[in-house]
Amino acid sequence: MKYWFSILIILSIIFSAIECMAEVPDYDKMIEKLESYKEDTLKYENIKGALCFYHPESEKVFEFAKEEFYDKMYPIWKNDSLKVIELNKLLEKYPKTNWRRTMYQYLTYSLHNLDRIIPLVLVLATFREAFPNDYKSFSQSARYYHEFDNNFQQTLEFAIQAHEMSFNYPKVEFFPNEEWLLEKRSAPVKTAALLAEIYFKQKKYEAAEEMLNKIISNNNLGLDDETTLAACYFWLAKILEEKGNREGAVQIAIKAIIAGDSRNYHTPKADSLLRRVIAYKDLSKTEYYDFIRKQVGYDEVVFSDVTSKVGMENVGAGRVAWGDYNNDGFQDILLNGMRLFRNMKGVQFVEVTQAAFPDTIRGNGGLWGDFDNDGDLDIITKDPEFIWLNNNGTFYKVDSTNSIRDNGVSTEGVGIGDVDKDGFLDIYFANYEKNYVNEEDQLFRGIGGGEFLDITERAEMLPKDGKNRAGRGVNMCDFDLDGDLDIFVSNYRLTDNFLWQNDGTGHFKNNAFKFGVAGDEVDGWWGHTIGSEWADIDNDGDFDLITCNLAHPRYIDFSNKTRLYINENGKFIDRRKEAGIRFEETHSEPCWADFNNDGYVDLYITSIYEGRRSFLYMNRGDGTFKETTFLAGVRHFNGWGAACADYDNDGDIDLLVAGGAIQLFRNETNKKVNWLEVRVTGKNHADAIGTRLILSNDEISFLREIQGGKGTTNQHSFVQHFGLGNTKPPFKLELIFPNGIKKMLMINEINKILKVNE
Repeated sequence: MKYWFSILIILSIIFSAIECMAEVPDYDKMIEKLESYKEDTLKYENIKGALCFYHPESEKVFEFAKEEFYDKMYPIWKNDSLKVIELNKLLEKYPKTNWRRTMYQYLTYSLHNLDRIIPLVLVLATFREAFPNDYKSFSQSARYYHEFDNNFQQTLEFAIQAHEMSFNYPKVEFFPNEEWLLEKRSAPVKTAALLAEIYFKQKKYEAAEEMLNKIISNNNLGLDDETTLAACYFWLAKILEEKGNREGAVQIAIKAIIAGDSRNYHTPKADSLLRRVIAYKDLSKTEYYDFIRKQVGYDEVVFSDVTSKVGMENVGAGRVAWGDYNNDGFQDILLNGMRLFRNMKGVQFVEVTQAAFPDTIRGNGGLWGDFDNDGDLDIITKDPEFIWLNNNGTFYKVDSTNSIRDNGVSTEGVGIGDVDKDGFLDIYFANYEKNYVNEEDQLFRGIGGGEFLDITERAEMLPKDGKNRAGRGVNMCDFDLDGDLDIFVSNYRLTDNFLWQNDGTGHFKNNAFKFGVAGDEVDGWWGHTIGSEWADIDNDGDFDLITCNLAHPRYIDFSNKTRLYINENGKFIDRRKEAGIRFEETHSEPCWADFNNDGYVDLYITSIYEGRRSFLYMNRGDGTFKETTFLAGVRHFNGWGAACADYDNDGDIDLLVAGGAIQLFRNETNKKVNWLEVRVTGKNHADAIGTRLILSNDEISFLREIQGGKGTTNQHSFVQHFGLGNTKPPFKLELIFPNGIKKMLMINEINKILKVNE
């Protein structure tokens, strides 16, 4: 009896299992339940678990795996041992989702870093088995097998298979489309470079050369790709050198250096190759650059790195501000708001911090402005926030009831200007975040003597939706040309930017959406905007705007790339791609200046993170730009702040770049073109911030506005520079001061620094 009873129980279990298998819950209904249980954690997790069990290859499980992957990885990003443990757990928890593709990539990377070869070989095999038609599993295998330095034939087979697959491999279901296309366009280039490296090691030079030439001639990379041909150029140059083709190696190595690569891995290798082939040891640095420029026929803007020459070698900073604090006619340098360097007539810079500040000064950024209207430049610092008044070259901290005091939050952006036209400078703080909670921005009204009142709420500058943004930068400008300063705020964390439009009565309205500069919304996300800056880039008499966005490829489907907003009859239209400004993941700080004195402002952009390079784009005057960074001699790595001044008063604009060790680039461009510089002082103050200048004649019309800081707390010189090309006087110079007073001058002499008082 017991025997039969046991059989019945077993049969009942089997039939129940079959019944359950036959009744797989409907996916769409489970999603509906999941949405309805968002407020009930226990029920939500139960449905989530059921989805993973019954629909392990679904889109929702793909999203679960992706979300949990980043939640687990971020806290242990630099700990490969912990990453291996957590990744193995995730692969076990999500055994069928396509997100395993990313998990395998990170797992193999960490195992390689830990030098755990046997587990790495086993995981690579599992990766190839899971994604047999995907180039990535074979590319990873070839890369690591190549580093093992054994089983040459297997390594080569993996590399060939990866490269062949890279042209046409199936899209992983649910993978974000734009991110996929970004990878798809770069895959043939990256696999070609890897295959060329393996071919080279195995001395298969002909096969490598043929393959590389084919990739280079059929290049599909464009302005939305940060991948370049630098790696392919390098390996082709190396092969040509090995084959004895010295001239060919030189030409291709130069192409690799000019192209640059986003991690600066192959570019220095190409540089070393070129120096070796041309016997660099016999050339000076200038001769080396001149050799390359001559090879490619380059005769445009040229800079030299004079950092060491002027006494600022190995000086570190993240933010820079130019200002003539001692009124000697030469622009001095404030670094990070806490180190002051005096300009010794354009020849040397001498640090005077200790002598200039009786009290210890600290900061993570600072700007110049005449806060007490006594005719010399004072300082505002951030982190901590204080006003430092200038008394004959010595700075004293204002510490009174109404003084600016450390606000206790992370202030990333500072902008200054007289927004209410009462003759005193006002201050806007773009405040960032604490523990991923966004901070509230602040507007302070200047009341004289370096004292201020917080008028944020009174000025109606709190977001209408009640949600703070993660502020990064402040850029004041009278963009609507109505006579008062407006305020653009760069916001981070995939949030919309602010454009506080001044109504002239002390009140502001955020019209970023109205004018099209909030960013582009995708599923509730915008961009990681860092530095921004206004300028009339097309000489049409109105202000345009660039917003530099950090845009990770993994978020590229819903986060904004850098935007170049052209002002078209009061509406701002993004023309970055049409202008020829390429996508780069970590664009940080823009910098507008007419570097070649042709009458059009050019663009310099820094990029943050190790190995990331900066970019110089020269304005062609037709709405497009040409990238000339390396040839111009201004490539900087891991950059943050940047600002311009004619520090040696020779009529062309020089460039100071921060981020790690600073670099001061002196403009050495041919001086056969005309220029004019205008140094403006207000009636009661030294800075004349907010003054608009229009220089014109029958041939040209140039618009400038004196800025009170730009980007993410950096500052150009207050002296306004106009490149005139071959245009000759007479010119009309119209000045519109912040208080509305206008002044008109006739300019008959040029190539000089003109001093104008209100």
